Amino acid sequence: MAILTISREYGSGGREIGRLVAQRLTYEYVDKERLFQDLGRTGQRWARVAQEVDEVCPTFWERHDWQYRGYVAQVEALILEYAAAGRVVIIGRGGSFLLQGVPFCLRVRLLAPLEVRLERIMARERLSRDAAQRLITRVDGDRACYIQANYGGDWAEEDVYDLTLNTGSLAYERAAEMLAEALADKDRRATPEARAHLADLALAYRLKARVATDPRVLIPTLEVNCREGVITVSGIIHTPKELGLVQELVQEVCGGRQVRLDLHHRV
Repeated sequence: MAILTISREYGSGGREIGRLVAQRLTYEYVDKERLFQDLGRTGQRWARVAQEVDEVCPTFWERHDWQYRGYVAQVEALILEYAAAGRVVIIGRGGSFLLQGVPFCLRVRLLAPLEVRLERIMARERLSRDAAQRLITRVDGDRACYIQANYGGDWAEEDVYDLTLNTGSLAYERAAEMLAEALADKDRRATPEARAHLADLALAYRLKARVATDPRVLIPTLEVNCREGVITVSGIIHTPKELGLVQELVQEVCGGRQVRLDLHHRV
């Protein structure tokens, strides 16, 4: 039931190592392409938004834009859905931050010396050294900004991760072997209580995504969380009609599950 999240510097081998782990353990592999496919099933709007803003540094206006917030909420809901099913490798997109506190999630950071990454990117993308340097700087900067904007965290903070691997002198196969061994220990921590909490968290974020993407409801301060089995929706609403709509969405997503509404009218 264990989960692996991989945060990676550009050119450090995140995709390659993630695939190797998934193949070795018969885990599901979730990367950008998989997420885009799932988002595309919800409508072309979200597939287009994903192409535009996936793991890039959002502008000030984008951070408060309905579409951007809806996109992030859907990605989070998908990541938690995959995680709740277990036996999954999740690449990037804040998975390590989103799943902090889940005892059977192995949060890993991959890095490598710049010179090594330059050589890899030059060969893979057929770029000059200067072009590869610019690409690495842009991609790493976007990834760090995405985490800061959406989770208020430092992408490179080692305390966030259970394990940091330098792939500069570590073969991808050996890295995958090390992660597979570490996941065996995490698997033992997938207690019924821990799995039930993650399932509740996944439900809470599914509700958040449903509310965040409904054009009839505008709650810029929307927060949905789950503590001790209680799901709480909080934020500022503008009209009694919005409150009724949120109640309808809660019933749609959560059925008879009790949900606490901490919604306040703007005055």
